[in-house]
Amino acid sequence: MEIKKILLSSLKNMVLVLLITGSSPFQVQGQTLELGAFVGGANYQGDLASSEFNVLRQQTKFGVGGFLRYNFNDQLSLRLQILSTDLVGEDSLSSFTAIQQRNLRFFSPLLDASLRVEWHPLATIFESESIASPYIALGGSFFTFNPQAEFQGITYELQPLRTEGQGVPGYNVERYELYNFSALLGGGVKFKLNEDFTIGLEVTAHYTFTDYLDDVSSTYADYRDLLVANGATSANIAYQTDNFFGTDETSPGRGIVRGNPNNNDFFLTGGITISYSIINPDRMGGSRRAMGCPTF
Repeated sequence: MEIKKILLSSLKNMVLVLLITGSSPFQVQGQTLELGAFVGGANYQGDLASSEFNVLRQQTKFGVGGFLRYNFNDQLSLRLQILSTDLVGEDSLSSFTAIQQRNLRFFSPLLDASLRVEWHPLATIFESESIASPYIALGGSFFTFNPQAEFQGITYELQPLRTEGQGVPGYNVERYELYNFSALLGGGVKFKLNEDFTIGLEVTAHYTFTDYLDDVSSTYADYRDLLVANGATSANIAYQTDNFFGTDETSPGRGIVRGNPNNNDFFLTGGITISYSIINPDRMGGSRRAMGCPTF
């Protein structure tokens, strides 16, 4: 909720700056519509993630998407984007022994639909268009996911296994849905090749409202409780430290820490954008606006 308040406050400040500078998003001059593509990568951050560079590199996966960007003017844009990628996390990649011993892993396809406002501060301050223009993005998204893991050569969907006792008698843990929302904050820079084509570089952080992208959130359920309620597969996948040591199936005991319930999961996306103005009044009117030199 604190992140949500920060994003709302930042958006209010952005609007205030636009009003002070006299750059209203509802000016009709220079309104264009772009069709674009995003190519890059996504990195998950949660209970099965690590800040180690080697782990970050291995857990960054390819992502691709498409978007529509409506430019109110040179200062403010509204962008609708669809992104498809994968999220992964694995304890065995960590260099910390305690994390390796937990021995959990997951992967999940992710489909994200986002709506964001992009503000170009330099264009607002100097009231002129430039070839290179940095921007700040604020918005939100709706996404679907489905955490899965391989166990003894077979891939299982984890949500139906209720690995932390979701819905098991005696456990006050609700079953999570395979869709959720995120608040996003990002930034980048666009380079205008001509009146029609634009390329850019950007990074976006998605702060989700779920702690179950990886199927890990709080504490272990008792092995025997899962065995009775959900079967052997659920009980064995939920606790895999015994597999790390090569011992017979054991139980961690109810309430032993499995993850951190105090922080929701989030994911980062970053990459290259390229777009084409499918509606451009300057081109349609037969005139071209002159572009100034980069303003920094």
